[in-house]
Amino acid sequence: MRKAEDERRRRASERIAATEVEAPAAGAVEGRPPVLRAVDVPGGFVRELGMLRNAIEVALVGKKKKTILFTSAMHGEGTTSIAASYARILALEGRERVLVCEMNARRPSFSNVFSTNGGAGITDYFLSSVTLTSLVQKSQPDDLDVLHVGQQDATVIQLHLNAVFPRLLEEALKTYDTVVVDAPPVISSPETPPMAGFVDGVVVVVRAGKTKREVVERALNSIANFKGRVLGVVLNRKKYYIPDFIYRRI
Repeated sequence: MRKAEDERRRRASERIAATEVEAPAAGAVEGRPPVLRAVDVPGGFVRELGMLRNAIEVALVGKKKKTILFTSAMHGEGTTSIAASYARILALEGRERVLVCEMNARRPSFSNVFSTNGGAGITDYFLSSVTLTSLVQKSQPDDLDVLHVGQQDATVIQLHLNAVFPRLLEEALKTYDTVVVDAPPVISSPETPPMAGFVDGVVVVVRAGKTKREVVERALNSIANFKGRVLGVVLNRKKYYIPDFIYRRI
């Protein structure tokens, strides 16, 4: 038993080690989620988002319709910013219809990110027979469809997740090509690991230089326990101590 636990910890440690370098998304070392891309804010942000989009497409090659969940280990890692920006770049390209869903009922923030009004949303869908289309709002000028969380009550999502969340995704995919889910942090939100098991892939956002390795290990293991597929890790707000253009030539 002790030997199995040690092996599990070793594998988790190897996965986190991958976050310390920029590895190609398809860099398939078995058992390790690749680092999709270190996202620089603000310099090169659009370019880095394009790299993130390409990496996810490679990881989910062959899937015409995709559900992608963005999460983090702890609060304050920039998950909503990365998820919203990823959804925006897909919508602005105009190749597919995109829905971005706010599943964080603990600290909702979509009203600060999009040109929408909040109001009814996912918790209303979980508690009643309303249709998804009646809750979706359009964010301009992104031409992006947004689904707010609704009530600031995570208990609603926790209690009804297994019964309703798969139905929500199924209904969304009848209209949209990509569904982006902005989920709360894994460590403090018991509803997030089970969510990970219902989507095609998970992107874990890590605040570079802030989040401890052991905490990220716990988050990855929690996702794995619910059969979630981690596509990779995004290093957010990575600091460069020599100019960025020099790093890219090393």
